[in-house]
Amino acid sequence: MIRVRASQVFTHSIEDAVAARKALDAEAPFTEVVEKYSTCPSKQQGGDLGWMPEGAALSLMGEKVTGQDTNKIIGPVHTEYGYHILMITDVMEEILEAEQAPPIVISPEELSQRIEAGGSNLTLLDIRESWEWDIASIEGSQLITKENCESILSTLDKDRELVLIDWKQDRSPSFVQWLFQRGFSYAKCLEGGIDAWADKIDSSLNRYEIDEDDGYRYEDIFEEESPSEQSDDHHDHDHDHDH
Repeated sequence: MIRVRASQVFTHSIEDAVAARKALDAEAPFTEVVEKYSTCPSKQQGGDLGWMPEGAALSLMGEKVTGQDTNKIIGPVHTEYGYHILMITDVMEEILEAEQAPPIVISPEELSQRIEAGGSNLTLLDIRESWEWDIASIEGSQLITKENCESILSTLDKDRELVLIDWKQDRSPSFVQWLFQRGFSYAKCLEGGIDAWADKIDSSLNRYEIDEDDGYRYEDIFEEESPSEQSDDHHDHDHDHDH
């Protein structure tokens, strides 16, 4: 991917567009030609249009731009707006960083199949809070916290495939980015988090809701139990969470 910076002469007049191009071919300075012929507000900046993504540049210029095209003049190009003569002033290669890339996910169904097949080279890291872990967890997963994070990661090879488990895939994307910066390039998010796992794979797991305005404090547990049991559990978990 690249980004392109360009300046333009814009006019509604084909005669002015032709005259502007002839002046540029005669090596007149681009800014002087802009001043004389352009009617675009960008005229105040010497015709500078700023940076544009590769797709926008291709759409406007009608041809692919490469890193060797700096100072290339294109046009006149006729669009629905008028006539454009464009000069490419800079081209920058845009590397898609991990923090910009969409997170890699693994579906509950695929993870279940991998686990049943033995789960070789696969580590499940649960990044939720400890009170959430107490409510429900996937067998074979490890709860990773600020306290044990370094000790757990130090035992793992950098090419180890890591699957991050959170509530509803609400926290794992940012953790994937952090792991990538630490050299772990094969981290994935469990699609939909443990809530999707309980819904699609293991219905015996308790499901819960979180009030995100209250520090991820859950509101209730969705499980089939008597009202008195719900009340007791809710009281116990609230007590634990307050500490």
